This record gives sequence, C-alpha cells and structure tokens, in this order.
Amino acid sequence: MSLGKSGGGGMRIEHSGIHRMAWEFNCMVGKNMHKRKEGKHHLGVLLGSPEETCGSCVWSRLRGPGPKVLRCTAAANVRVEAGWQACIGWEGSLDCLSCAACCGPAYDVVEVSMRDPVRQKQPGWVIQVDGRYQMKRRKDNHCQALGTGNKCQIYKDRPICCRDFEMSGVNCIFARRRLGLSKPWRIS
Repeated sequence: MSLGKSGGGGMRIEHSGIHRMAWEFNCMVGKNMHKRKEGKHHLGVLLGSPEETCGSCVWSRLRGPGPKVLRCTAAANVRVEAGWQACIGWEGSLDCLSCAACCGPAYDVVEVSMRDPVRQKQPGWVIQVDGRYQMKRRKDNHCQALGTGNKCQIYKDRPICCRDFEMSGVNCIFARRRLGLSKPWRIS
C-alpha cells in the first residue's frame, strides 16, 4: 500500500512503519497493561464514559497474530478486554460517507502502480507526475473521483490502495486524526 504525503521529506504509511509503531507502543505498555492506575485506562490514557466499554468501541477488533483476540486499532493493535471501561478515544461508529478522510487532504497523493487496473479502466482519472502514476486531485486536495455525498464516482474500478483501505484500520485512524475527526491521545 502506498498512501502518502508528497513533497520534500514526504510521509509514507507503509506496513513496516505500522509494525514499528505497534512494537514501540507495545514496549511502552509492556506487562503492566492489566494494572490500572486510578482514573486511567489500562492503556495509560484517561478514562472515557463509564457507560462505554472497549468492546463497544469501533477501534476494537478481533485480530492476530495467532488466535484472534480483541485489539485496539487506535492504540497500535494492543490487546484490550471487551469489558474494560472505555478510554477517552472511544468512538461508537464510523460512516465512510460522512467522513471521506481517506479521500481528502489527509493524504496528498494516492499513488497507482503501473499494473493497477484503474489505469486501463479509468485512464481519465489518473495522471503521471515525475514518472509515477497517481489519482487526480481537486483544488481542495480531495480525490477528483470523490463525488456528491462523498461517493466515489469510480467505486467499481477504484485503485487497489483504495480497495485495501480498511474502515477503522490503522490508516483510517491516521487519516481521521490528521483531519481532527478522531481524538488524538498519548500513552502516559
């Protein structure tokens, strides 16, 4: 997957960086994950609403490696328990059509490989810049294929990286946080 920030010193969201981030986070949380300080979530951040739990948060998902366990995407896939009181980052649901962070200015470039079928099926939406293919952008820095109601005009033929973009996945939380749609939080 290659979604990124263009220009000098660009930013790339790649699987190796995501794995490094998860490793660093897991090292910070360490073995004390189940020992909760008063007023803090098990992950070290502030507690959220007492009515909500990690199990009802959109960022909690069953994931591996190994046996599938509940993990928090917003906290670099650290293991959580469904019954834990939610943290301040709790969100109940996501709606792609009201968000469109992935199609907007959170990412300045959506690169398209030479073999991506969108180049043959929708050539009018793809341009070449500095020898690399990418989706056209509007002046407001949204993907040009993003239409009214945040619907993709070429959804059936969208680029592979758009097909692979997972709602409530790590790139989703990055895009939402970058645009201020989801709360950023740090481990203390």
